[in-house]
Amino acid sequence: MSEHYVKHATFVVERTYPASPEQVYRAWSDPDAKAKWFSKPDSFEFRVGGREYSKGGPPDGPVFTFDALYQEIVPEQRIVYTYSLDMDDTRMSVSITTIEMAAVEGGTKLIFTEQGAFFDGHDTPEIREHGTKELLDALGRSLEAEDEPTPGDNELIAVRVFDAPRELVFRAWTTPDLLARWWGPEGFTNTFHECDIRPDGEWRYTMHGPDGKDYPNYSVFADIVPQERVALDHKSGHEFRLTGIFEERGGRTKVTFRQKFKHAHEFEAARPYCEPGNQQNLDRLGKLLEELTPQA
Repeated sequence: MSEHYVKHATFVVERTYPASPEQVYRAWSDPDAKAKWFSKPDSFEFRVGGREYSKGGPPDGPVFTFDALYQEIVPEQRIVYTYSLDMDDTRMSVSITTIEMAAVEGGTKLIFTEQGAFFDGHDTPEIREHGTKELLDALGRSLEAEDEPTPGDNELIAVRVFDAPRELVFRAWTTPDLLARWWGPEGFTNTFHECDIRPDGEWRYTMHGPDGKDYPNYSVFADIVPQERVALDHKSGHEFRLTGIFEERGGRTKVTFRQKFKHAHEFEAARPYCEPGNQQNLDRLGKLLEELTPQA
């Protein structure tokens, strides 16, 4: 006969999201919004006394059942529910979860507290906490995607939120030595011949591709607003306006990378390589910011 025992534990996970309390609350209270980052419910009654129920799992794995009952709801401030989690016919745990939301500069701070009874070693608090962190990260990605702007005609948009202050992100865009380290798709390097970062300032540089080819570029800076925006007009080859927009998000920085082409036929020709290239550009910026950001 197997041994039966209970392990009691409490864990707390905090996240700050670049979104309003209304948006974060909707991500928990609206079934369509919640399904973007949580398992899609079989039933969803978001009210005190209401039930949320979902059942599923991997094709060849066990079936997990999440069965929750809402105990307390204060819109945009607090959600409390109790829930059980089963694996096939085995009860793994019973918990009470409290979600607290508070407006902070640039977004919303969320505090997730779970107090659980874990049965017979079928699950552990450490595994549950790890899974909760992954869920809350998925919530963050869902909120960031919701906040993405819609591209206009002949325009590409890439959005990224960096764990770096806005002052540092702006400096990475406006300091030639730093700009040269991240500008361009993966595998490219740069030689700057002239980089006068001010309105009407000229930027002449050569991008060196991983294939050994050189690509001369010429742009003119059109608009610079400290810590808010950098815009330039690319005049060699395809003509386009490139704009970097920087927004404070609770100590982090949201960067919107907009590339609007002057001509539709150039947009269609450049889109297949510019779309992934812009994402790679932001990947490289992120790596540089990690190097420049002091570690706690």
